[in-house]
Amino acid sequence: MPEPMRARFARARRLLADGCHLLLSAVLWVSGILLAALGALLAFMILMADGRPSRFFAQLQNLSAHYLSADQAARASFNGQLFGVFLGIVGMFLIARLPSFVLRLRRELRRGGDRG
Repeated sequence: MPEPMRARFARARRLLADGCHLLLSAVLWVSGILLAALGALLAFMILMADGRPSRFFAQLQNLSAHYLSADQAARASFNGQLFGVFLGIVGMFLIARLPSFVLRLRRELRRGGDRG
C-alpha cells in the first residue's frame, strides 16, 4: 500500500477513535448528570421528611393518593411542573459541570494524539 494511502487510513482511524471517545464520554457524562438530578429530587423529598423513613414513606403515600384521585388536567399540570423542576435541576448540573468536562476531554484528546 502506498505511503499517502496508509497515512490517510491512519488519520481516518484516529478521527474515528476520537469520535467514538467523544460520543461515549458525552453519553456517560449526561447519564451521570441525570442520575445526580434524580438523586437531588430524592434528597429533597428526604429533607422534607426530616430524614425519617416513616415520614418519607407517609409523604410518598400522601402524594400518590392525591395524584391518583386527581383528574387528568390536574395530573397533566403536576407532570409538567415536575418535569420543569427536573429539567431545571439537570440544567444547573450541566452548567456547573460543563467547563470541567470540556477541559478533561481536551486533555484526553491531546494526550491520545501524542501517543498515536
